[in-house]
Parts: sequence; structure tokens; C-alpha cells
Amino acid sequence: MGPGWLINVFEVFGCSISGNETSIEVVKGELVFRFKDGAAPLWWKCAEHRSHGHIDHIGAICQHMHKRKSNDLPPAVNYLLPQLVEPVKELCRIFSQLHGRDLGCFRCPNIVAVDPGSSIQINASWFVESFATDHVVQIQGCILYRQATARGHRIPEVAYTGDTRFSIFTGPAHPDLLRVKLLISEATYLDDSPRLTENAQKYGHVLLRQYAENEHLFRVIELLPLAFLGDTSQVASAFNPFLPEGDPLV
Repeated sequence: MGPGWLINVFEVFGCSISGNETSIEVVKGELVFRFKDGAAPLWWKCAEHRSHGHIDHIGAICQHMHKRKSNDLPPAVNYLLPQLVEPVKELCRIFSQLHGRDLGCFRCPNIVAVDPGSSIQINASWFVESFATDHVVQIQGCILYRQATARGHRIPEVAYTGDTRFSIFTGPAHPDLLRVKLLISEATYLDDSPRLTENAQKYGHVLLRQYAENEHLFRVIELLPLAFLGDTSQVASAFNPFLPEGDPLV
């Protein structure tokens, strides 16, 4: 687990195993939201939104369930696309078989099916609204809302897109997507060679330069890009031309 960053009013933590199995956590007070669950760290309270079924986004789901049970922690709530619910339950049954005995955390996993456009109340102050993004499989992002008044006025606080093409921002895919305080998205491809430009469109990802070319869309929000194909030095070299002079990544 790396050190956290204070971004706007949120603490943001990244977890990475060998730079491959990764997850991102956003903390506000006692509530923890986790996205991109390719790794399975422990948190004492959390709600987890899983955008789609690709292994790097959902691969640690059973491991995390078992870790929480083994440490006497309450189960996290897992929000999944409806078509992923039964496969994940079957995966839980298989893990119990592999383990050699029935495991309670897998018998009744805490899973909630969520369609794009759904709104779910997390607690008295927080809501999650899902929206469809643009990838090679069905996928959904989410926006976290804080209820600011007793009359029900909601403020969009955090958005997470999962894997996506840049088209969701020029649309945009949700009216509040570019009104949040913190936007967590992807920048898989760091350079704009013809081959990688083609790959970004073919495989449903974003080129880093697309953010720079459309910087006017992101002027009022904090943008946290993820999922780079490259090591630390390559990421820094790719970002530095787009950063203010005298403020490079190192």
C-alpha cells in the first residue's frame, strides 16, 4: 500500500502488487470506496463498485471476501452489473470447493446487482449513481453523491469511469460527470503513435494526449488518471510536457 494523497477533500490510496494487481481507494471520514479491485487490501468499512468483469478489475473479489471474514470484519458490499452476479456466486462456490470446506463468506456473498442509471443509497449521506461507459464489453462507471440538505439536494463528489474510450467525456456520458470534485479515469496509452492510437480505439482505452487536447473539459475538477502501460519513468516523461513549467513529475 502506497502513501495516500490528499486530493481536494479526499484521501486517495493506491494499492499495487508488482505494478500489476491494483486497486484505488477513496476515503472520506469513516467511509471507504474501492474501485478497480485487482488487489485485495483490508479496510474496516467499504463499499466496492466493480465496473466490469475483466480480470484486472474483478480478480481479487473472492480473496477480499475471505480476508475480511478471516479478520472478523463485516462483509463489504459488492456492486456488480446484473450479468456478473451469478458468475461471481459460482466463483465463490468453486473457491469453497478448492478450500475443502464450506466458507460462510462465500455461501451468501454480499452482492448487489446494479444496472447503468441505477441510484443506490450507501448511507444517510451518500448515494451512488451508475452510468454506462465505452469499452469493449458492457461496463459502468459511477458517481458518488453527497446529500447536502434534508430536502435531498445531492452534490456530485467523485466519479470513477473504469476502462473507457474518451468519448464519454465529449458526450458526456452523464450530466454530472464533469461536475465532480474528483474524477478517476484511465490513461492507458502514454504516447500517440499511429499503432497505439488505433489500439486505444480498438480495445476501448484512452490516450494521455486526449486529456491535454481537451483540457478545457477538466478545468474545474481534479483529474486522477490511472492504468498506464509503462514504468514510472515512462509515465513521468509522458506527463511532463503537459504540466506547468517548473512543476515536473520525478
